[in-house]
Amino acid sequence: MKTRKKQILCMALSGAMMLGGCATGKLPDYDARPENRPPGKMTRAASPRYTIENEHTFPVYQNPYTVMEPEGKRLNGNSGYYELYRAKDATYLTWTYLCPADWWFFCFYSGDMLVDRKTGDRYMMRGLEHYPTDTCFWINGSAGKYVRFVQVFPPLPKQVKEIDFFQAGGPSRHNFDGSPKLMKGLRVEELRPKVPQGRVIW
Repeated sequence: MKTRKKQILCMALSGAMMLGGCATGKLPDYDARPENRPPGKMTRAASPRYTIENEHTFPVYQNPYTVMEPEGKRLNGNSGYYELYRAKDATYLTWTYLCPADWWFFCFYSGDMLVDRKTGDRYMMRGLEHYPTDTCFWINGSAGKYVRFVQVFPPLPKQVKEIDFFQAGGPSRHNFDGSPKLMKGLRVEELRPKVPQGRVIW
């Protein structure tokens, strides 16, 4: 009986310590990777004659990963919400966008990087989960939903406190500006999720 009471007391103390950490606003050293999944299906592959000027050559995806409400920060007037997950194996940057119509295209270019403001070290994008880069693609059938995309970068060392985010850019078209963009002076802790995330288990 005494052993059982000790176990309960230890559990209570452990819970109080966790709550205390959250109450002080201190984040854990590492985040769990953000939840994500592939789109339900690709209804049209990219044309072998793909060109940014012809939207009929873009691949089409349906049933993307969506969230009920966007979380994160808006950066430099961009329409998306951004969060940075500092995991052990990689750094994940999530982009959450409202899909305003049943047909809406997105484009991510592969030269994106995170730059350590102090050292100038550049952490190059490893990929965009489940979607192509350097080509526009359609999301079909998700009007009014918040669609999340996840970019993957190398892990940021703990001493990296402030970064610049460089979007490499690429070709533009009449309704899409592919110009490079630089978002300066982003504090890593301010971009991280404010509530510690549980693991994602598949």
